[in-house]
Amino acid sequence: MANETRKKKQESQFLSYLRTADKSDLQVLAKLLAPYLADTDLRQCKIWGDRNRLHLENITIPINDLLLNTRSGHITIEKDCFFGHRCMLLTGTHDYEKLGKERLAAVPSSGRDIHIKEGVWLGSGVTVLGPATIGENAVIAAGSLVTGDVPPNTIMAGHPAKPIKKIDGSELD
Repeated sequence: MANETRKKKQESQFLSYLRTADKSDLQVLAKLLAPYLADTDLRQCKIWGDRNRLHLENITIPINDLLLNTRSGHITIEKDCFFGHRCMLLTGTHDYEKLGKERLAAVPSSGRDIHIKEGVWLGSGVTVLGPATIGENAVIAAGSLVTGDVPPNTIMAGHPAKPIKKIDGSELD
C-alpha cells in the first residue's frame, strides 16, 4: 500500500512539473514520446459509431489501426483475418440528395452491414463500403476499394476492386 501511495505521489509530482514546462520543453518531450505514441497508434483500432454493432468475438489476430464505422450497420470479423495498416470498414453513408447540414444529418441507421469471413486478408489502405460480405480466404490488394460482395478464395484489386484471379490459380467464374 505504501508503494502505491509513493507511486501516486511521484506521478502527481511529475504532472505538476509537466504543467510548468515551457513550449520548448514540451516540444522536446513530444519528440521523445513520438515513436512510442506512433507505435501505440498503429496497434489501436478506431471505432466511429455504436461499439455494440462491432462483432470481434472470434478474432484470432490483432487488427492493427483499422477504422471501423458502425453508424449504418454491423461489422463482423471472423477468425484468422488480418489487415494491413490504415484499412477502413465503413457502414456509414449520407443521403446525397440532401444539401448542407441536412445531408450531414441524413444517415441511415441500418442496412449497410459488413461481414469479413474467416481467413480474409486486406492489404494496407483497403476501404470496404457496406453493405459487403468478403468471402472466406479472399485477398484484397493494398489500396483497393471494395463496394460490394467478394467471392470466397478470390484475389481482388483496384478502384473499385475487381476479381484478378482465384487463390488456387483456377479460372474466374
